[in-house]
Order: sequence, then structure tokens, then C-alpha cells
Amino acid sequence: MFFVKALKDILNVLQNDISPNQLAAGACMGIFLGLVPGLLMKCIIFFLIMILRVNIGTAFMASAVFAVIGLTLDPLSDKIGFFILNLGLLVPLWTALFNMAIVPFTRFNNTVVMGNIAIAAILFVPAFFAFKKLVMYYREHWREKVSKWKIIKLLTAGNLSYKILK
Repeated sequence: MFFVKALKDILNVLQNDISPNQLAAGACMGIFLGLVPGLLMKCIIFFLIMILRVNIGTAFMASAVFAVIGLTLDPLSDKIGFFILNLGLLVPLWTALFNMAIVPFTRFNNTVVMGNIAIAAILFVPAFFAFKKLVMYYREHWREKVSKWKIIKLLTAGNLSYKILK
């Protein structure tokens, strides 16, 4: 039933008139939330998701997807993070940040964390425009066709159809 509910939520998000910018921004914040390990970093990103005008559902869906993808990216993240943390030009910055009060608890000095932050930052802008374009394409070309499918009508009908099927 979890997958049916997730599919229903995805369809509701795509079928409603939520701004494509909000959906795309939510997906990008979800990329950060899913890729970046560490509780404090996740809390900071979660706080940003809550205060910014982004679609929360899209953020959490993207977070779930990119949490799984992030596990496969760990070897690459380790190499990228090692490169960034050992870049001679930035060593004074990392030292200053590490000597601050709360910043070391973000574990930015871990190579995997820094690599995932870098990957998420690199993906942010292209993912925003790609997701926005995907939503706009879906709404222009597929929204009307998909809304006529019987399975979609059944999924979006609400609790009554769920009670009838059960």
C-alpha cells in the first residue's frame, strides 16, 4: 500500500497547479537532504526546506531517491571531498571553520561529507532547470491524457474508492 500512496501523491503533485519553480526547488533541496550525511547537516537543510517556499512533498521524495543514490556515490564523494579539503588555497578556511563553535559538528571535515556537499551543490542548478522543464513538459503534453486513464481516476478518487477496493 505504501507504493500506491506514493504513486497517488506523485500524481497529485503533477496534476495540481503547484508552481513548477516550487516543485523544482523542493526536488533540489531534497537532493541536498538525501546526499548529505550527518544529523546536524540534515537538520539545517530540513529547517531551510520548512522556511523556504518549496514543495515539501517533492523535497522528501527526492531525498528518499538521492539517499539511495548517495550510498553508491560514496567512493566518488570520498575522492572529491579529499581533493577539496586538501586544496592548499582553502586550508586556512577549513581551519577557521573548524575552530568555530558549532561548525565542526556538521562534520564538514569528513571527506565523504564534503564530497556529498560538493556533488549536491554541483547538481543543484542543473537539477532545478531539468526538473522544472520535466514538470512543464508533463503538464503541457501528458496531463490531460493521464487524467483520463481509469487507474488514475481510481487512484485520485479518494477514500471512497479505497474502501470499495478493500
